[in-house]
Amino acid sequence: MSSRRAFLRAAAGTSAFLAAPAILRAQTSKSLVMMTPFGFIPDFIEMMNAISGGHYAAQGIDAKLLGGQGMAQPIQQLITGQAHFIRASGIDVMRAIATTKVPLVSIATIYQGSTFHVVSLADKPVSKAEDLKGKTVGIVSVGGSTEIFLDLILAKGGLKKEDVKREVTGNSPGAMQIMKQGRVDCFIASIQVVVALQRMKEAVEIWSTDRYAPMPGQCYVTTKQLIESKDELLTRAMKAMRASADEIMTKPLKPIFERAGKDFEIPGIRNIDDLVEVEKVTAEKLWLSEGRANLLRNVPSLWKSGADALRENGIADPGPSDTLYTNKFIDA
Repeated sequence: MSSRRAFLRAAAGTSAFLAAPAILRAQTSKSLVMMTPFGFIPDFIEMMNAISGGHYAAQGIDAKLLGGQGMAQPIQQLITGQAHFIRASGIDVMRAIATTKVPLVSIATIYQGSTFHVVSLADKPVSKAEDLKGKTVGIVSVGGSTEIFLDLILAKGGLKKEDVKREVTGNSPGAMQIMKQGRVDCFIASIQVVVALQRMKEAVEIWSTDRYAPMPGQCYVTTKQLIESKDELLTRAMKAMRASADEIMTKPLKPIFERAGKDFEIPGIRNIDDLVEVEKVTAEKLWLSEGRANLLRNVPSLWKSGADALRENGIADPGPSDTLYTNKFIDA
């Protein structure tokens, strides 16, 4: 297992990878590189634990985890052969396929449900899509996933994009104050923010974007070329990821975070009890939203629903939904 210093060197050297040859230098069949889209935030604990908990070592794999700085970076690393698989949202994968025409493939889905939820005040609830007409809605970023989900929700409710105003409120509990000030009527945020607001006893009404736009939440993504050339390696990698997920769901979480914190710079690790509570809710509501039997599986109906919604609303055309995923590694 690599040391903290080694991981920091690896993360800092990500930009250097972009100029390197497409095939990793001096890489053996048992070496593997995976990458997150946003550093080593607690949300990626199952990837960190796969290394810190020895699950990759048990599969005979020397694994490295790199922390990205935005979704575009890991997708580029994957396309250029610098990573074997990355974690990405289903909506970003489908948009990337439509834009780059690169055959990206999901080999597992860790979030079966959407991390994004619509939050409004309990005494001024925005309870359904139709309620959004004439409202000001907080989004995480312009042109990002939350704005696209908003467009899909509006379309399902028979509304037009111009029927709402939009304001960037970010992805933190601070959006609650913006709403209380009346600058927005509701906002869209991740499950981490939702859990924080619930722990703060805020009086809010919350519902998932899955109500109107169900699709895979977070996936492990590779390329068709790597599937063909690294079949055995990816099979063992998914065994390691499954073992890590099983440990997180069945063992005390605090020691798992503490162990991972020795190898990775995890933001907020000093408030470890908060991290533990968020992860408990994440695993229960997002990992298992399609049932325990579907843990890490790509659910065909979710991929079809997502691809159809993006295509029908003119947002992106990722092609036939059954080309976007494979369950061969999870089945193995």
